[in-house]
Amino acid sequence: RVRVMASSRALALLVFTVALLGCAAKDPEDASDCAKMKTKELRRFIARKGATCLGCAEKEDFVRVCESSIGLEDVPVEEPAPRPPPDGDSKQKSIDDILAAMQGMPGMGNVKVFRPEDLAKMKDEFGDYAGDKDEM
Repeated sequence: RVRVMASSRALALLVFTVALLGCAAKDPEDASDCAKMKTKELRRFIARKGATCLGCAEKEDFVRVCESSIGLEDVPVEEPAPRPPPDGDSKQKSIDDILAAMQGMPGMGNVKVFRPEDLAKMKDEFGDYAGDKDEM
């Protein structure tokens, strides 16, 4: 009885170790399952391998390129350089450009967007009506 328990424990330990190693070694985007991947995962895998899929329209096209990319080394991904924050003038200029482009749209000819300066000027001219309900 002792031998049976020891061998069953050893077998259980062996099965557990093999299962653990199998899970740890598996890449979440393992290329051996190209047909099981979603199209988004296929695109990510193909890009990671540095391959291209020009003219690919159907999932089968991506699967074909994925399977041909098996064994290729991963291509290092270049991180885009962070853009500097816009200064106040360029931000204001971009708002002016957007508003100018909107003037030709139907229904947008009479739209006015108030800037903080406009609101401050209105407050000086007309007063602050925001909080006093007794004045009504």
